[in-house]
Amino acid sequence: MSLSLAAQADEFNEAIKDSPPEVGKAAPTTVSLLRGVIDPDSGEWQDTAVVREMTGEDEEELARLSTKEDVTYADYTTALLRRAVLSIGTQSIKGNQSVLESLIIGDRDLLFLGVIKATYGNVRSFSVTCGHCSKSSDVRVNLDEDFPVQQPKGSVTEARVVELKDGTEVKVKYLTGKDAQIIAALDGNAAEQNTAIVAHAVIWDDDRSDKVKTQWSRALSMSDRKVIITTVLDDQPGPTLEEVEAPCGHCDENIVMLLDWASLLLG
Repeated sequence: MSLSLAAQADEFNEAIKDSPPEVGKAAPTTVSLLRGVIDPDSGEWQDTAVVREMTGEDEEELARLSTKEDVTYADYTTALLRRAVLSIGTQSIKGNQSVLESLIIGDRDLLFLGVIKATYGNVRSFSVTCGHCSKSSDVRVNLDEDFPVQQPKGSVTEARVVELKDGTEVKVKYLTGKDAQIIAALDGNAAEQNTAIVAHAVIWDDDRSDKVKTQWSRALSMSDRKVIITTVLDDQPGPTLEEVEAPCGHCDENIVMLLDWASLLLG
């Protein structure tokens, strides 16, 4: 080895003895929620959350999760939020992750969108093949403008009252993350999914078991079930995933792109 090469080798060996450079971290991002969670001390609703950007370690963990069988979107969202949400109001999520299960679905989607913004910024670019000319173009997605937030029809902190055929009134809540995980995990048909939605959406004054709730839901008339399900699904506040259109950079025809939350994060 020449003297020059030996000197370079010595410099390299000396350099790798030092600690690796620190990676700068982006500042946490604040997300305004539609409902939020109740402060256990004050009893008031808190609707401001703080999230952080996703790292390579997070990406690896989510990739491992996605390879497992029977993983639902609700499971995936829960895993992501447990890693990236730092706090909601005065409540720290670390060591108190059950708070995330009490969030309504729309708030969970807002947090998911907030994590994407914290990781990439407010604009994401995707390479998409044009269906007209088969050439690739970059489509820019504005996370602030392309996902309008549907507002609740009434107060999101109050139950909705539904009148059944016999005049009985039942209170219907906004489904939470925990409800979504249970319903999504059911390996059943649409009717069985509807049974689960009704059982979990209706608020009970007593502490009845899930089995009893399910039996009641099955015994309910189809018309009453439809009224409850329509109330739940037609008033589902939160960000909406819509088609994103952009002109092709080669033929000027419109490219239509459909996205889901996972592809927005990892695509």
